[in-house]
Amino acid sequence: MIIPPLPTPFDPQGRFDLQAFRELAQAIEPHVDGLLFYGSNGEGVHLSREERTQGLAAQSPKKPVLVGLMEETLAQATAALAEAEGLGARVLATPPRYYEASLGPDGLLRYFCGLAEAGQSEVWLYHVPANTKAQLPLSVVAELAQHPRITGIKDSSGELSRLAFYASQKLALEVYTGHAPTFLGALALGAKGGILAAANLAPKPYKRLLELWQAGKVGEAQALQAELEPFGRVLAQGGFVLLKQALRYLGLPGGYPRPPYPSESPAWPAFKPLLEAFRERSWTVE
Repeated sequence: MIIPPLPTPFDPQGRFDLQAFRELAQAIEPHVDGLLFYGSNGEGVHLSREERTQGLAAQSPKKPVLVGLMEETLAQATAALAEAEGLGARVLATPPRYYEASLGPDGLLRYFCGLAEAGQSEVWLYHVPANTKAQLPLSVVAELAQHPRITGIKDSSGELSRLAFYASQKLALEVYTGHAPTFLGALALGAKGGILAAANLAPKPYKRLLELWQAGKVGEAQALQAELEPFGRVLAQGGFVLLKQALRYLGLPGGYPRPPYPSESPAWPAFKPLLEAFRERSWTVE
């Protein structure tokens, strides 16, 4: 499956644009296999509880949904879990991070197991150290994988050694990568698909890469990954600011980052020709 972490549109003054949020989801959903709301590229940490609730209520997805939880306490996460259950969504939860040094492995186990036992939704682990600056130790992942309602992990670290560990231990988790530059490597190590920022812009070639790998056409898959690598790498460098700028360039209602973040990325001059090349090949969402 190829799933985009959908951006959350704000207007130039930083107000949550609910109509644009719904329209963006409706524009992208037909091209992908599901949607992630409030992931890292969805600026979930920039939303109030009321805005999160309003945003989910505005959506009517037809494909599978995940909802990101980036909370600091179990009480906060449990409240967000209840909102996600209204959409029948799985939740994708990062570890608490502000007091990480005081948490330790036992605290991580208490947090994720408590979240899994607080509702009926499946819980996926979300390892994105570039943003959270928090670690999710492999030993903790292995223990959490034994919980019946902890069923998946999105690993955005780009560290293929972690995916090799998941495979070698035969963990009972659906493994997805969030790192487009190493997408093929992740597939080779057992990942089922990608939850990729690039899929908001150009899901077609990433779906094709997945199909080639599944069909055993390794050489063709390697060639396509080589073509896609600069696109994924530069987009990762520019983050959500660059993603929203690219969506606006394509005429999609991606909106703007919430202040104080800038509306334009310094990576745009490098990314624009890559995006235009994809557009010429009819690889982009229009």
